[in-house]
Amino acid sequence: MVEPVRPPPAPPDDPIVSSPSADEERIGERVDWWVSYWQTRARDRFTRALVRMGRYEDFIDAEIAARGLPPSLRYLPVIEAGYYPPAVSPAGAAGLWQFMPATARWMGLGITPLVDQRFDPWAATPRALDFLAELQKQFKSWFLTLAAYNGGPGRVERTIRAYGGGAPRDDDLFRRIRDRLPAETRDFIPRFLAAARVGSDPGAYGFGDYEKDAPWTFDEIVVGEAVSIDVVAIAAGAPEQRVRDLNPHLVLGLTPAGDSTLLRVPEGTGAGFAERLAAIPADRRVTFTSHSVAAGETLWRIAQNYRVPVSALQAANPDVEPRRMQIGSRLVVPRAGPVPRPAGSDGSGAERPADPRPSGGERVHTVKRGDTLWGIARLYDVELDRLLAHNDLDADTTIWPGDEIRIPRGDR
Repeated sequence: MVEPVRPPPAPPDDPIVSSPSADEERIGERVDWWVSYWQTRARDRFTRALVRMGRYEDFIDAEIAARGLPPSLRYLPVIEAGYYPPAVSPAGAAGLWQFMPATARWMGLGITPLVDQRFDPWAATPRALDFLAELQKQFKSWFLTLAAYNGGPGRVERTIRAYGGGAPRDDDLFRRIRDRLPAETRDFIPRFLAAARVGSDPGAYGFGDYEKDAPWTFDEIVVGEAVSIDVVAIAAGAPEQRVRDLNPHLVLGLTPAGDSTLLRVPEGTGAGFAERLAAIPADRRVTFTSHSVAAGETLWRIAQNYRVPVSALQAANPDVEPRRMQIGSRLVVPRAGPVPRPAGSDGSGAERPADPRPSGGERVHTVKRGDTLWGIARLYDVELDRLLAHNDLDADTTIWPGDEIRIPRGDR
């Protein structure tokens, strides 16, 4: 184990990292554990988070400062999503700030089958910080506020009333009720404190061999029709991948018909966008697959054939009535084409490798969007507990695309 580095005194202007309760023995032990974990087993994951952080930190720091909130909140997306906007937890929380759907809608973020603003860092960040500010007004303690952000304000409020003993709402009250909270919430504050400690001085903790991404700059445009993301890139004269990266809220790479959608394109490419888009024929602005309805087909069956959600198919074809589809009518399918089910697919969302048992070397699965630990375990016929133990993971660990999961041998 790497010996934890004791930090210098925290700046007095940040009430979270400078809280006296951060030095409480049990909390301090967990902070040290998380620091050691990121220095060793999760070093690559933490490094990727620090690299990605550079894309968004100027914007996030400005939003934090505008609200007079603690500067250390810039590290919350490190532990929530690894600063990876498309991150989705097993419970369904999404985006840099890991909003659950109900909370996101309550805070004014739109969620549809085609556009999910939880994935949009520039839309979700102000809402997340406003939510944190409201929680702080309610709980009057940043430790309690972070616990409520993770575990839900209702749960924390009920726990305070049941076990708080009438004590003032301060950080020490979190210590008093900590054992009454779920395990993840109990550990949320130590994880955050550890991330802030390492992130504020990475070199002191052995993270000197990386370079942050430069801040992403962009122009904003509005599209009022169905347009696929590759066509947006063509009209902007910009690389398609960068346009996709700037618009993670386009869940299937398609703007909805009959609605105005805010998009971002690389800085300098927005001027004249509307004119260039108008020059593209209307029937070529959506480059996804077109499907001709055959006799006896249902919307559900078509969605199954193309492996897309029925809701996404409906959103891409808002004028189609599922019970009155005409033979020969054409549907826009938000995919590049049908994806055949691979031999041996178990429906878990992960495709079985062509050779699941290569000779020599350890098997490694690279996580793709939609993968789960349970699905990967089924894919390789491995017991979930063995997979977790082999990778030093917990059952509630969030995995992200690009992570590598080592597959234990001798499972058959």
